[in-house]
Amino acid sequence: MKKTILFLLGVMVMTSFTACSPEEDIKNPDFQPYKLFEDFTSNTTDGAVINLAGWTNFAEAGTVKWNQGIYYSDKYAEFTSFQSGQAVNIAWLVSPKINVESNSKLAFDVAQAYVSTAANSIELLVSTDFDGTNVTAANWTVVNFTKPPLNFDTNFDFFSSGLIDLSTYANQDVYLAFKVKGSGTNTSLDGTYSIDNVRIINKN
Repeated sequence: MKKTILFLLGVMVMTSFTACSPEEDIKNPDFQPYKLFEDFTSNTTDGAVINLAGWTNFAEAGTVKWNQGIYYSDKYAEFTSFQSGQAVNIAWLVSPKINVESNSKLAFDVAQAYVSTAANSIELLVSTDFDGTNVTAANWTVVNFTKPPLNFDTNFDFFSSGLIDLSTYANQDVYLAFKVKGSGTNTSLDGTYSIDNVRIINKN
């Protein structure tokens, strides 16, 4: 008798929870496909130069370019001038062309390691006149984003850039660039920067 009562109570409880969640109250969010998504997983060799279709990997000063970073199963783009032997290293990683809309938003993950000064910098830039080849001939505008703290306790930890509004470039084709400056002969400027999960979506 006691088992029968417990069973009936269980059925009543389950029914009451089901009644609190009618099917019409469950709505799937509208899916917004990425206008750009890159997680840098196509390269398989740690330290290999990033070579992705549509992307431009360019060394403006020195010879060091953006490389493939791999930590366990995590893959990302990485730049460091450590032991380059060159006084100045400046490298650009430029995205494919993207048509931006009024509600386009950009976000990415960014990490630093052993960066002790803002002169060892990473910048996000946007161009509307890059020809796909000559990086330094284009006009580039610096865009602000949330940078990781220059703190050795957070070395290699990824932080969100925050959601970056691209509405200024609505109805235009743009290129995004990640530009890093460092030095292989100045130990205060030979830190590492990494980026991952670069994505643009249309979000109101």
